[in-house]
Amino acid sequence: MKIAKRHFLWTSSLIFLVVTALLTTLYFVMPVYYQSVKITEVKQEFDYVSKSLQGKSISDIEVLLKRYDQKNSRMWFSLSDKEGSIYYPKVEVEGLGQPITLEQNPFFSENTEWEKMNETVLDKDGKIYTLEGEYSLQPISDASQILFHLSPYFLIFFLCLGTALSYIYSRVATKRLQQISETTRKMVSLSPDVACQVEGRDEIADLAQDVNTLYDSLLRNMAALRLENEKVAESERSKAEFLQMTSHELKTPIAGMMGIVDGMIYGVGEFKDREKCLKKCRDILEHQSQLVQSILDMSKLEMQVADGLNQKFSLSDTLMEQVGFYQTLAEVQGYRFSVKLEPLDVEGNQTYLLKAIKNLLDNAFHYTRAGGAIVLRLEGHQLIVENEAEKLLTKEQVEKIFQPFYRPDYSRSRKDGGTGLGLFIVQQILDQHQLTYRFEAVEDRWMRFSIFF
Repeated sequence: MKIAKRHFLWTSSLIFLVVTALLTTLYFVMPVYYQSVKITEVKQEFDYVSKSLQGKSISDIEVLLKRYDQKNSRMWFSLSDKEGSIYYPKVEVEGLGQPITLEQNPFFSENTEWEKMNETVLDKDGKIYTLEGEYSLQPISDASQILFHLSPYFLIFFLCLGTALSYIYSRVATKRLQQISETTRKMVSLSPDVACQVEGRDEIADLAQDVNTLYDSLLRNMAALRLENEKVAESERSKAEFLQMTSHELKTPIAGMMGIVDGMIYGVGEFKDREKCLKKCRDILEHQSQLVQSILDMSKLEMQVADGLNQKFSLSDTLMEQVGFYQTLAEVQGYRFSVKLEPLDVEGNQTYLLKAIKNLLDNAFHYTRAGGAIVLRLEGHQLIVENEAEKLLTKEQVEKIFQPFYRPDYSRSRKDGGTGLGLFIVQQILDQHQLTYRFEAVEDRWMRFSIFF
């Protein structure tokens, strides 16, 4: 059953029960209450009349009683003495010269219920009279009977009225719920401009607000999930590209080495010198071994870096432990190596952050011109590795430098035995730590790599 129909039936039934209970209560309670009120009013009026008659002459008393009878129809007064003679009311018969005193109440009816009140009155001569007031409760019983006969009509009227009001109320009460229902159906499309209209401050308004909040949260989560899926897809594409480039990088040296071996087997030309050819094959295998080790390190990089991201350590102290090796290397290769390290504590994976910085230093030593300078600085929250390069990279080359196996100068890289993964590994480590970094050419002779902590 729909909520509008249920509201209509419940409200109609409730109104019918309330009206029935009200009419029943009126039928039984109203006569009692009405009788109590009327008796109180009549008693007050009777007391007032009796007090106003005290000390008056009999003629004045008769005049006053007649005046009260003319003003008030709720009570009939009579005045009599101890002997039972009635002084009021009097009836005059035409043709007789004197009034006739009646001993019977002329208004008395056997079908009428009367109640009486008595009070002693003294005239100015000290004679004692009895003031009697009679009143009827017949209007009260008549009203009860009328109410009883009108009850069915009242019930029908209020039932019709209640039905109409219940119908209107059920429609108005469920209108906002229907709007919320229609809006939630539109939300299936996940359109960002769909929202429930919030009206008032009641529970339905709270429900509309909750639906809007839930829908906004759903859209945000969907956007985050979509972004995460894009990242996963990008990661899968990167892995596929990396695998393709790795296969090519492994295939070329192996093909070259197979050519050398074939030349040695058939004794062709310079390949007759087996000692020389075997040494060259060993160099190729050594380079391939380094490449395979780098690839293995890359396969573990993401998981191992994430495991230690919450380590806190002194970056300056960690770098200071490695400075001696690079100073010796600079002396052997004829470079000028300067170091300036300010104290700095950072949070991250100490092993892999150090690996990234060492890759930068190794890269600087590989690509510094003869007799050139290499600088390692830690100032504030910025680490800088810069070197006097043989050849500055162009903007296009800098954009590609983080790609795996990318070499601006192939002959130099092959000779030095680089794997082409150094800066790619640096990028992966820094991205895992969510650190900002920049690689740029400065002052027409320096290449600078900056990391911001």
